[in-house]
Amino acid sequence: MFARPPTTLTIRRSATERPLFEEPSSECERLEPWSGPKGFMIGGMALPTKLELGQQYYEAANLLVEAIKKDELEDYRPANPILYLYRHWPELALRGLIGTGAHEHDLGQLAATFESSIQQSKGRPVPRGIIGRLKEVAAIDPNSTAFRYAEVRDKKTKRTGPVDGEIYVSLRHLQEAIEALNVVFVSLA
Repeated sequence: MFARPPTTLTIRRSATERPLFEEPSSECERLEPWSGPKGFMIGGMALPTKLELGQQYYEAANLLVEAIKKDELEDYRPANPILYLYRHWPELALRGLIGTGAHEHDLGQLAATFESSIQQSKGRPVPRGIIGRLKEVAAIDPNSTAFRYAEVRDKKTKRTGPVDGEIYVSLRHLQEAIEALNVVFVSLA
């Protein structure tokens, strides 16, 4: 289940002494995304909107799903990370679509706020099945703990426990359902 550590390991000094988070310099500049050096810019001008940040989670989950479909990765290894990425994506997307007042992790509450927000701003209901799908995910992972920590936290009792029962998730169906949600979110953005 876990990758074996190498039997001999040579650690470069910079791996333990160079800071991970550095001020940008000319050394990190590049002409286009496919040239080097590879790295990340966070904060400042690189600060994404909630919708853009959510899209990053969506795309990361899709990359893992595609690796499974190509038999490059066993399906059980990244199960919780994929489910978490797909669950966190609509949370961020909904916050972006609702506006600055939305800060909670409760996907069911975000779905309800989103539904009324769209009804008021667009004068039409959210497409059929969208709120139901969001509430379906919220029923399993209401506060973003089930897929991150493999446990559900009950806010009222302040206790944690496993997700109830055993649940199967079809990878192909999951990806198709999430893609349908993404189409709706992108069209509303």
